[in-house]
Formats: sequence, structure tokens, C-alpha cells
Amino acid sequence: MDPGEVGCFDVEGFESEPGPEFTIETFKQYADDFMNQYFRTRSKAMGQKQWEPSLEDIEGEYRRIVENPTEEIEVLYGNKLDSGVFGSGFPIISNASKVSEYPEYLTSGWNLNNTPRLTGSLLAFESFKTSGVATPQLQIGMCFSSFSWKVEEHHLYSLCYIHLGAPKIWYGVPGRYTVKFEMAMKKYLPDSLLEQPKLCDNLIIKLSPSAIKSESIPVYRCIQYPGEFVLIFPGAYYSGFDCGFNCAESVNVAPFQWLPHGQNVVELYSALRRKTSISHDKLLFSAARESVRAQWEIFLLRKNSLDNLRWTDGCGKDGILTKALKSRIKLEANRREYLCNPSQTQIMEKNFDAIRKKECSMCFYDLHLSAAQCSCSADKYSCLNHAKQLCSCAWKEKKFLFRYDISELNTLMDAMEGKLAAVYKWAREDLKLTLHSLASENNETNFVGGPESCKEKSGGKGHKPPHSVIPHSSGSRNFSSIREEIKARLPKSRSFNELVSQKNATASPVDTSTTPDDARPILIPESSSESTTSSSSSDSGSLDKYIQLLKNGCPVRSTVADHSEKEVTSSQN
Repeated sequence: MDPGEVGCFDVEGFESEPGPEFTIETFKQYADDFMNQYFRTRSKAMGQKQWEPSLEDIEGEYRRIVENPTEEIEVLYGNKLDSGVFGSGFPIISNASKVSEYPEYLTSGWNLNNTPRLTGSLLAFESFKTSGVATPQLQIGMCFSSFSWKVEEHHLYSLCYIHLGAPKIWYGVPGRYTVKFEMAMKKYLPDSLLEQPKLCDNLIIKLSPSAIKSESIPVYRCIQYPGEFVLIFPGAYYSGFDCGFNCAESVNVAPFQWLPHGQNVVELYSALRRKTSISHDKLLFSAARESVRAQWEIFLLRKNSLDNLRWTDGCGKDGILTKALKSRIKLEANRREYLCNPSQTQIMEKNFDAIRKKECSMCFYDLHLSAAQCSCSADKYSCLNHAKQLCSCAWKEKKFLFRYDISELNTLMDAMEGKLAAVYKWAREDLKLTLHSLASENNETNFVGGPESCKEKSGGKGHKPPHSVIPHSSGSRNFSSIREEIKARLPKSRSFNELVSQKNATASPVDTSTTPDDARPILIPESSSESTTSSSSSDSGSLDKYIQLLKNGCPVRSTVADHSEKEVTSSQN
């Protein structure tokens, strides 16, 4: 078992301590010898011949040991072995022999070395090696080696795979019963321990499923065989034991669905003054920025790649990533309100927590988004809630570091909801993405320019390319007249690249003498003799999108191929 844990059943029944070192071969021999000797002794005591115990026999004996112990039994368990140190059961690039033997598993998402960093996984943004949550852990077990009731740190998802050996038997309590389960556990602890929550976090509580069921808490049972995965959901308590020698590997994962659980746990850890392992805000805002980048490429560059589509799964007003971001921004805004005057605020350096995670010196709250500091100590910080407790200096001496101001956070929120003007603004100002530079590198880009239409350098102050769309109405022109003009052009429009590829084109649709900074978005009409493939319903949907773009001051380009390309992409995915 983990040597950092303290065990108890009826306070003192179970405990763990560091054991001797083994190789995998010598440990297997030890485990097999123990199992043979144990059940041979039991069979003799019962007057039976030696037999091969079934899973039911092993589980029954384990439950007897837990519920009605009559003797002392010692077993060994290699738990939480870092695969980066001891090696992984899955192939990795650094292991050339396994790569050549199992090349199909090298990049598989089911390879636990890859799972935490798949597209859409928030742990892909975890850069602190000290946390270890994105590194698979090995478990080498034997008969009766146990993992006692616990919940994953930060209530992360956990994925466990058995490489070889005997099965594991799991017991689980759903996350919706977490509070009730924790209250039930406290009944088995003395008052002296209840007053030390940090110590209680490290206790091994060995409760049988029947004892938990007596508290009106459901307990579920699962048998995991070699070659099978077990997925643990956020907030679920679980325990179990091994039915013989085996080798398993597990890792944490954090899809979008984890975000609400993660935010709740961060606030809970702060209230308990418990250290965190990961920067929740860093994961959340990194995912939001990546989602905006994906929207920018989809909406403006028409790069409907599978990775981009996955990142946009959590976007939109009802998207789970959008909701998590909105909740966090609201919480941050409430904490900043009336906190300080503008003269006390500073822009947080981008590499503020790049090397190591910064925490509040009072409650260990993550400081990725904001922090309080005093001139009396350059290396001491606090969260906004504990700014007064940071030191005894006057309030005017305090400085407040903000990674983003509230207006920037609101822009990010709008971008996550799908407002294209906000997407363009965030991509340009935060992600440093420009359509002009991309247009010069890739002349297949459909969009050139931005909400701020640049004046044509080559054609004089008032020069405009033919058929240019003016983002803002002028004079008596309004959106109704622009709408009618687009209606007339939309059914006959197609992409610029299709036109320039025709050898017999009679006119160039764009003044090629202009630079990328001068280029304007245009709608290119086809000749009236050519037929169109766009349906009226598709045109109507596109038209509403274009009108909204115009209202937001964002450039647009129409292409007949848009709808069919999206349908093909959807069917392929």
C-alpha cells in the first residue's frame, strides 16, 4: 500500500507500512506462494482436500477478514508506481522494442500514456510534472491486497486497465451519495481524529459493503478481468481488492464533463485549506482559448478538422465548457467588485505560474487568474478572499494581479457563445491570430481582412473592389437593402478559388495589386448561364448568418460549396 497512508478499521484494524523491494518476478513468486499456502491451510482446517479457490471463495474470505477478523494477515501491494520511472505496460516511443512489436497501440487513445492528452482532454494543458495526474500509475497486487475507500483527487475521472494476472473486484458508491458516504465514514472515527481533517484525508477506512448498505447507501460491485477497462466517475468513492497476482495501470482523465465537479472541489479544498494538485483555472481557460481558436479556424478559414470540431463541442450558450467558464467568470467578478481602486491593479505576467503552480499562502487556492501581493514580500501571494490576511501592512500597500480584466473575460464569454465578432477579437488580441498574415501565406483562404476594413492603398482613399460588402450602412442604405442585395447574389455565388482556376475567366474578381492588408471580403457572382446547387432553405440559413456578421462588423464570403462540405464532414465523422 501507499506508505503515506495511515490505516484503520475500528480505528486500528488495518494499517500499512513500507515493505521490502521486489522485482516483478520475485513478487509474483511471493504472491503465488502466499495464495497456495493460505488456501491449503484453510482447506486443511475445514477438513477438505486442497482445491483451486473460485472468485466467490476468495471474495467470501476477504469479506470475513474485513468484517470478522480472527487473525493477523499481512499482504504486499505495489501501489502508485510511477510509470515514468518503473515503465509502462503500454508501448511508448522511448521503448523501441515494444514499438516495433505493437505499432498499432503506440498512438491509440486507449494507450493510457496518450489518454490524458487526447484532443478535448483538459489535462493536455497540465504542464506541471509535480502533479503526476497525467502520468499513468502501476499497481502490482497479490491475493487480498486492497485499495481502501477513496475518491480521486480533484474528483477527476480515472481509467484502470489490467495487463495480466488475476481479476480485481471493485465496490463503488455513486458520486451523488458522496456527502452521505463521508458522514457515514465519520461514525467509525474517534472525535480526536474528526477534529483533524487533514489527517482524516489520509486515513484508510476499511468498511465492508454491508456496513455501508446499512446506512442506506447503495454499493455496486464489479469484477474486472485482464484486458478490461474500469472507468471511475467524478466524486465516486470506491474500494476493492485483488484476487491474486496481477499488474494493472491507471491514469486520470478530464473531459469537459468534469469541469463542474472540478470547480466545486477547488472551492471545497480552499474551505478545508487543502493543497491542490492541478491548476483548475489554467485548464479551464486554456481549454476556452483552444475552443476559440477552433471556432476561428472553422468559421473564418473553414477548417472543419476533427480536432476543431471536438474543441467546439463544449461551445455555444448551452455548451458545458461555456457554462463552466460563465460560472467561473461570475465568481471572479463578484470577488473583484469593490476590492480595490484601479491604481492598485496590475497586469499579471504571462509566465507568472509557468514554472510552478502559485497558491494562496492561506488556503492554497490556485492563483492562475488573479492574486494579491504586498510590497513587503515579493514571493508571498494570496487569493482575493484572503488579501487582508496576507500581511499586516496597510491596505493601500496591497497590489492585485489580474491575468484578464473583466471586459476581456466578457469578450471570451461572448466568443464561447459563438459571437463571431468576439471570436475575431479574442483570436486577434489574445491568440495573436491574424487573417492578413494567413492570407499572404495561403491564397486559398476564403476570408481576408477583419471587422476593421482597411482602405485600399493602390486605388486611393475611396477605391473599393467590385462587389465589395460594406460592413456598416451609409446614408440611406440599411440592412434591409443589403439583405435584398445579398439575396440576389447568394444563389449564384461561389468561391474565389473556383473562379481563378478557370482559364477563360473574363475578369479578375480581386485586384491582385493589393496587399493582404488592403484586401477586402467580397461576394463573387457567377454568370447567369450557370446553374446553382444551393437550396432555398440553405440560402436562408446562410443569409441569416451573413446578416448577423454584417451587424457585428465582421467580413463574410459566400460559397455554394459550404453546405455540402459540412454534410460530408458530418457523415465522415
